[in-house]
Amino acid sequence: MEIKIVINKHNKDKLLQLIDQLVECEAHGISAESTGATTFEKDSTSTSSSFLREVPKFEEFEVAEPKIVSSRFGTWGMFNSYVPGKAALRVLSNLIDEKGGKPVIFSELLNECISYFARSGLGKYRGFPKKTCESARQRLAMHLVLPYEDMGLIRTQGNKKDPSVLFTKEGIEFTTLRNPLLDDGDKKKSLSEKESLWMRKHLRKIDQLGFKEFSVFVDLANFLSGKEKRFREIVSWFKSNQSFVDWLKTGSRHRDNPKAFSRQLENVARTFATGKIALLRELGVVSTARATYRVLQNLEDQ
Repeated sequence: MEIKIVINKHNKDKLLQLIDQLVECEAHGISAESTGATTFEKDSTSTSSSFLREVPKFEEFEVAEPKIVSSRFGTWGMFNSYVPGKAALRVLSNLIDEKGGKPVIFSELLNECISYFARSGLGKYRGFPKKTCESARQRLAMHLVLPYEDMGLIRTQGNKKDPSVLFTKEGIEFTTLRNPLLDDGDKKKSLSEKESLWMRKHLRKIDQLGFKEFSVFVDLANFLSGKEKRFREIVSWFKSNQSFVDWLKTGSRHRDNPKAFSRQLENVARTFATGKIALLRELGVVSTARATYRVLQNLEDQ
């Protein structure tokens, strides 16, 4: 059978987008082995109609106790959106549901997320991996999913190289909250008011346990209050924070090389400035208007 497609000025954009999606999603699954290149395997993914649907049978899940990480500046600066990780938690909930409540191997979760995000078109939204290559897979793992373990929403256990993943009670609570993009297709809002309030309360609680994201948010929001700030000033705010400098220097291979460390400090400060502002925007604390950093509400007023 031969199919001919006529491309004209009215349909070219849609057809080219479709071709891109077909090339990107040529196969259904992605292998669990990390070889430096992404390998696809036919029919390796689940047949679930939607990995983002809410799972009503959480009471049947095996639940783990959270293990809150002590971190002076909270999540690493590359963590810049709550939504991709939230989508991964939805995928995890459906995989666990299909396994009768049993834990899921982490590599399997990553495989399903990368494949599903590509097929569902989520890659076009901010924060989601736009490709299915190995680097995108690793970014999803390190910068978007595992930070939720540091915050106590999931827990890995067993084989350190490829552990199994379980929910915590807090992770279940966050996963079941409706999300504007994932549940309602609202492209203009990242988190619902309930999600934002829940996350702020949770960050405040774990701040007392050593995960200091909430403290960083409060300090940064206080700095942004009053006179309008520029992005360069936010970067300088991190660079001039001696606690931030000392924290970075502790694990830096450039700590004894002032020139090299100065370059590293600049890069990391920019990364943190970008990431923390993006998170504050999602939480509704800072204006979403481009290149403006106006504080809309007090983080501590809840």
